[in-house]
Amino acid sequence: MIRRIAFTFLLLAAAATPAFAGVTNPDISIVGQPFIRWTDDASDPAHKRPTLKIGEVEGVFDAYLNPYAHGTFILSVADGGVDVEEGYFQLLRGLPGGLAVKGGKYRAGFGKLNPQHPHAVPFAERFRVLAAYLPGSESLNETGVSLSERIPMPGDFSLTATGDWLQGDSYRIEREPSGGSNDPLVFNPDADRSAEPRPAVLGRLAGFGQISDRSGYELGLSATEGTNNVAARARTRVIGGDAKLKLWSGPVSYLILQAEVLHLNRDDAGWDSTTAAYATTKATSTGGYFYADYNFKTRYNFGAGFERYQDPTPDQTWNTAFKVFAGYSLLEETTAFRLDWDHFSPGTPTGAAEAPSDVNTVTMRVIFSMGPHKAHQF
Repeated sequence: MIRRIAFTFLLLAAAATPAFAGVTNPDISIVGQPFIRWTDDASDPAHKRPTLKIGEVEGVFDAYLNPYAHGTFILSVADGGVDVEEGYFQLLRGLPGGLAVKGGKYRAGFGKLNPQHPHAVPFAERFRVLAAYLPGSESLNETGVSLSERIPMPGDFSLTATGDWLQGDSYRIEREPSGGSNDPLVFNPDADRSAEPRPAVLGRLAGFGQISDRSGYELGLSATEGTNNVAARARTRVIGGDAKLKLWSGPVSYLILQAEVLHLNRDDAGWDSTTAAYATTKATSTGGYFYADYNFKTRYNFGAGFERYQDPTPDQTWNTAFKVFAGYSLLEETTAFRLDWDHFSPGTPTGAAEAPSDVNTVTMRVIFSMGPHKAHQF
């Protein structure tokens, strides 16, 4: 009897004793991004009426697993659903030759803007050219393994080479049925073998140099390729170049100039009912963006951006957009306000009777952060 009482007491004591996870306890942050938007786009149901939306909510969990490794999970809550936006580990040191490893699901390091989360940029809405050219619905977010290494260079210049082996699911493009009676999609909806895995690759070479003790610049080249249709052996290729310049003009003021140019070369899969075989057509297009962002008095910034890009269609119509933006941080980085005015001029398709109307959009976004992961100040 005494043994049973003692055993029960030990169980209760063990249950009441907290488990100490030491350094594996993650930092936990919640980032909210509600916004109000007004647009004169005639195709929008909210035409010329302001709309309020909760936006995307991010939950960030990250910590050093040990002195050599770091882990990160980012959960995205949007449109009533929860998704693992990113979940990856990093081996930052201790490997031969200074090699660094990253594995899991992450925003791929193509260019400068794609790896950044929307709340980390100085404007309320991202440039359209990235969503138009890069695989994926909004950004190139893939599961894979990344290896990077710094290449020794003379002087203050630093060069880093990165290579990624990706799962490749973001590259898939669903083919529309051709209408021919012998099209495989008529008999089998999965005839294009869209469920079969096909890897994709990504490479980046980035160099950083200093202009002064605080000012510096970065130049980068990126390229990626993957399969968008397995049965047709259709591929998507994107190459890009980017440049960023940060110039300090005072103790708390600086100017950022950033630009990217992208070129898309894509095989669009189709079906030739005459030869009863898959066929592909080429879709090539080029475009890019540029913006200038001036930060002053620590909490204020304003700037302007411009983008011009071709639609990846046979018409290759040129779209143009111009934006002006401003930002303000309330006391510090836990609360930031970002205001955009965007003027978009869509290209005129071949044979159109008149040019599409220009679209003006005004967006005010509030970024508020609870926890260590702040709304980045630029």
